[in-house]
Amino acid sequence: MRFTELSEQAVPYHDTLNPVLWTDNHLKTDVRYKLLLIAKHFAQFLNVKQLNLKDITISGSNASFGYSEYSDIDLHLVVDINDSNMSELFNAKKNQYNFTYDLTIKDISVEVYVQDSTQPHHSAGIYSIIHEKWINEPKHRPPSVTEKEVKSKAETYQSQIDLALQSSNLTLATDTLNDIARLRKASLEKGGEFSVENLAFKLLRAHGKIDKLRKHIDKLQSAELSLGEQK
Repeated sequence: MRFTELSEQAVPYHDTLNPVLWTDNHLKTDVRYKLLLIAKHFAQFLNVKQLNLKDITISGSNASFGYSEYSDIDLHLVVDINDSNMSELFNAKKNQYNFTYDLTIKDISVEVYVQDSTQPHHSAGIYSIIHEKWINEPKHRPPSVTEKEVKSKAETYQSQIDLALQSSNLTLATDTLNDIARLRKASLEKGGEFSVENLAFKLLRAHGKIDKLRKHIDKLQSAELSLGEQK
């Protein structure tokens, strides 16, 4: 598959926030209520005696003008994390929760995260569900990046992923995923959500390429840790 041949929009952008979730730039009441329930359930799932919760927010594409049919709702529990071991625990719990529960709001998937309150969070829009107000209100500024640039970058990443998928080398597979994630993170910090690398990553994710690579890594890791039956 060549992304340059796809008719779908690689650089989604709209004149309004997602009308399924927002009314007059404020989160709809029923949406807010369900997200608070999810946040409470996730907090209980974390099972931490003192969570030090500072806020509950949503961010990402569905808190800005760049949403698409593939965009999730990024739900963040913003907490004070004073121990690096807790960061690892929260990350593991987050992965377990998202894997266990298939949560949607009006057919839009919800992904939960634990965010350290001291760490900067790069997003075009950040909305506090607790306080019902914008922390960072998105500005309507259509991106300058082109569809061709994004699809070209996605094809480059796809070639790397295909090589990893064709190999039984666990190091190659994990390095490929980590490199793509690192480039995406750097591009987010520098160019925001409409950076080429971030949009290319989203295009790959929408087409299942990232998930396929992750499953391949899990399979190789399982094989490496297993001992076959002696013949």
